[in-house]
Amino acid sequence: MEKQAELKDFLLKISSNIFLEINGYGQTLYASSKAQYIFHITEYESFQVFEVFNSSFREHIRNVIYQQYPEHFKIRHQERYYSVSAYPFKENIILNFEDITETRQLSHSLYQTQKRLEFAEKIAHFGYWELNLQTKTFIWSAGMYRIFGLKAHEISQKRNILKERLFPADLSIYKEKLKQLLNFGNPVEGQIRLKKINNKIIYCQFKANIIRQEYKKIIAGTMQDITPLVETQKAYQKARQEAEKSNQSKSYFLAQASHDLRQPLQALNIFIENLQQTQLNEQQSNIVKKIQESSCNLKNMLDSLLDISKLDSGGMSYHPEKIDLSKFLSKICAEYKILGEAKNVKVSYKEQKGIEISIDIMLLERIIRNILSNALKYAKSQIKIFLIQQKNKIEITIIDDGIGIQKEDISKIFDEFYQCQNQLDCKTCGAGLGLSIVKKIINILRGTIRVKSSLNQYTAFKIVLPLK
Repeated sequence: MEKQAELKDFLLKISSNIFLEINGYGQTLYASSKAQYIFHITEYESFQVFEVFNSSFREHIRNVIYQQYPEHFKIRHQERYYSVSAYPFKENIILNFEDITETRQLSHSLYQTQKRLEFAEKIAHFGYWELNLQTKTFIWSAGMYRIFGLKAHEISQKRNILKERLFPADLSIYKEKLKQLLNFGNPVEGQIRLKKINNKIIYCQFKANIIRQEYKKIIAGTMQDITPLVETQKAYQKARQEAEKSNQSKSYFLAQASHDLRQPLQALNIFIENLQQTQLNEQQSNIVKKIQESSCNLKNMLDSLLDISKLDSGGMSYHPEKIDLSKFLSKICAEYKILGEAKNVKVSYKEQKGIEISIDIMLLERIIRNILSNALKYAKSQIKIFLIQQKNKIEITIIDDGIGIQKEDISKIFDEFYQCQNQLDCKTCGAGLGLSIVKKIINILRGTIRVKSSLNQYTAFKIVLPLK
């Protein structure tokens, strides 16, 4: 008996629980050492539990006395929470207090985390699932049931809803992804279609990986309903295709109508030439000269517009032939040297001889002439042209000492109808299509064009083309 008493005292001493023995009046008959410390008990008889705890505590104790049956309840004492078990013992009651403060806080924290997760799942149309490979059972989050339009109590953990509701054509994709996961152990993802319980088709993005819990092997994954995103993308793609089709039709119409549009313009130029050959006074000659300038500007603008329409509609064909690039550029530069002399602008050409390239001459000439014409408009005293071959590409650089281009304009000069804000004479500005044509033709030639400039100092266009 003495040994048993020692063992009882030892167990009570090392236990984290609090033990009290009280009578039906709430008077303490026994208190473990921890109970004495927590409740500040100096003498058993002086500690009256009914005075320390609230009225509900007394109700539980009376139930135990009258029913002679254990009661379990929770109380709060000095900012701590306890789970209390009250057991009838002869005519007295044994109380076991278990401190659950930390457990309660952890449970509350987990509850809040669960609520936040459910909120996030609901907002993002997102769900989490697990498959235990040993037991073949599923665990689903609330978000998964929401995606499928199901209720948790209606579905058995053994039932593979994913397999049942997968769109038949996408089932093989899903199986293949899981096979890759099991064979190689790397995370997998993909897009599939599912049928909700109301047979509505939805698009989902799924991800899956393997996790291990002790001896368990589990496939864990997420499922996100991306139907609104997919539908938006489809609508955008359809609208884009319709816009492109409309644009191509417009461009095709302009390209086909080019002959009809040029005929009245050619007739106008013939009439102007005939008018110039008649006897005119000085005032009439000036008026005819202005009409001729307007007609020339109109022709240039029409040519540019028709070129743009041809490029956009795919009507500009590509016919490469082998040429000596040095001689080709020399011929063009010789022409612009004469044009430059009339404006006191020196045009110089530094060539690297013996460079041959297979290219469409007409398209390349259009690029060079467009850039040289622009340079001639704004150059103060000189234009320099350089030709260099580097490995499998050639570089043609055209530099003028004109008014330059502002930094914010450099990224926009190849846009259709864009004109720089610092141009001096709006009469010579044109329609803002020349460099747009250059960019489109360079794309056809599979080349690139780069621009560097400094205000009131220089502008340099570098054309890079592949040799083949």
